[in-house]
Amino acid sequence: MTKIFIYFFVALLFFVSIITIPFIKKIYPNTYIAGIYLGDKTKETATNLLLENIKIPEKIIFKINGISYEILTSEIDLEYDFNATIERAYNFPNKLGLILKPVNLGLKLDFEKNKLTETLLIISSKTGIEPIKPSAKIVNGVIVINPGKNGVEIDINEIESKILTNISLQINEELSFNTKVVDASLKPSELEDYKVRATKLIGKEIIFTFEEHNIKLSDNNLLELLDPRGDYSQELIEGQIKKASRAVNRNPQDSVFIVENNIVQEFTPSKDGITINEDKLVENIKVAMDDLLNSDSKAITLEIPVVIYPAKIKNEDVNDLGINTLLGRGNSNFKGSIPNRIYNVDLAQSRFKGVLIPPNEEVSFNNILGDVSSLTGYKAAYVIKDGKTVLGDGGGVCQVSTTLFRALLNAGLPIIERRAHAYRVGYYEQGFPPGLDATVYSPTTDLKFKNDTPAYILIQPTINLANLTLTFEIYGTSDGRVATTSKPIISSQTAPPADLYIDDPTLPAGTVKQIEHKAWGAKVTFDYNVVKNGETIISQRFVSNYRPWQAIYLRGTAQ
Repeated sequence: MTKIFIYFFVALLFFVSIITIPFIKKIYPNTYIAGIYLGDKTKETATNLLLENIKIPEKIIFKINGISYEILTSEIDLEYDFNATIERAYNFPNKLGLILKPVNLGLKLDFEKNKLTETLLIISSKTGIEPIKPSAKIVNGVIVINPGKNGVEIDINEIESKILTNISLQINEELSFNTKVVDASLKPSELEDYKVRATKLIGKEIIFTFEEHNIKLSDNNLLELLDPRGDYSQELIEGQIKKASRAVNRNPQDSVFIVENNIVQEFTPSKDGITINEDKLVENIKVAMDDLLNSDSKAITLEIPVVIYPAKIKNEDVNDLGINTLLGRGNSNFKGSIPNRIYNVDLAQSRFKGVLIPPNEEVSFNNILGDVSSLTGYKAAYVIKDGKTVLGDGGGVCQVSTTLFRALLNAGLPIIERRAHAYRVGYYEQGFPPGLDATVYSPTTDLKFKNDTPAYILIQPTINLANLTLTFEIYGTSDGRVATTSKPIISSQTAPPADLYIDDPTLPAGTVKQIEHKAWGAKVTFDYNVVKNGETIISQRFVSNYRPWQAIYLRGTAQ
């Protein structure tokens, strides 16, 4: 049986060779290109035949819903690749079959696909109607559902495919297409299910955190992540992650440390490169959404998963003072500040750049800051003095003391002296609860703290004048301490007095100028605890008593 098979196989090879030998270096019989017979032709003869008989059409004409459209072939840079076409015909597989069964191959096309697709998209915008996807939003605490609306579109892929096929095969028949309905609306049962899911997200949020970054998705943001037909919108979740990536991702940063006269003149902390692990975060968000939908949880905080790329030069490689670790960071915002206040915040924070503090040293904010007056470069801006908000030199300095206070709390350092403002100031509650401010006014009011770590600490402020944000970072040697602050508790709230209008003969009649803004009085309390090696080394309660503040307006009376 085996011998019979071998004999048959050898005979078959012999038969194939006898048939194919005459066509060496020629295209096999029964081969057509765009309807032109090229069988038995050499490559050169076949190429010449195509050059003589094939012409590029000037335009592509087709209809959509009976309306004619045309695309100039010059707009898509259409050309024929005859060499590639002939090579394909010459090497076409199953050559033995070609002797028995004709095959019509298309011409190889060379064109700008993006230009063709763009042109079809323009036509689509004229013939189609964009569908309205179902959506949900919260209005006055109630879910309002937009059920969506069907749209109309053309199948760009189908049109593109048929156009190219006709050109490739030199088919001159008219192409006609119809628009198709895009089903975007929901069935009644789907609408009800969508509303039930959306209602469960009212008042809930997800917070992403990494280092100083806190990215919050409110309930309306979370509604956008729901797929109206169930599960979640992968596309919109990835869109939120892309936004987070722009804020969090960074390249590795090598450390620089230059000291002159016991002041760090230049300091660049080493920072590992960071890239958000997007696949993992997508998974975490879906799990968090499941939790919010299926529990009474109001907020879920997610630590952003990242991939780390280490810096080559670390902090400890460039100094021997123990400045190797970020101990704490504090942030504040001062949007809405007048130009003079912005100027003063910038000037005051610059006094703290590169300040080195030895171990066991007590530190006075006012001593580092120095004199605050027009003589030292400060401009007039609003300050609280003698129970009034008045223009005075150095208005804005408390933005700096408040930001440093927050960094000290985060670093777990002992706070020796701190005083709250007389009333609640809006700048210090931009993104933060009340009670986390610290006022200074030399020589009576100061912010004092102690370096009780085993090494030097370095204070490093950073200001962003575009976004009007201020950050203080404290670097040193970690001794394992962990600091926590409780959520501030607001009690004994007192409404502000009625607005007060004062006649001012220096202002033109009809002019009203506000010089004080109202603020509620309150008592705000939070606890500050620091634990080291299982032992509480700091347990402190901060109490801020804010007076109710009256809005005062000057009313012009001058004639």
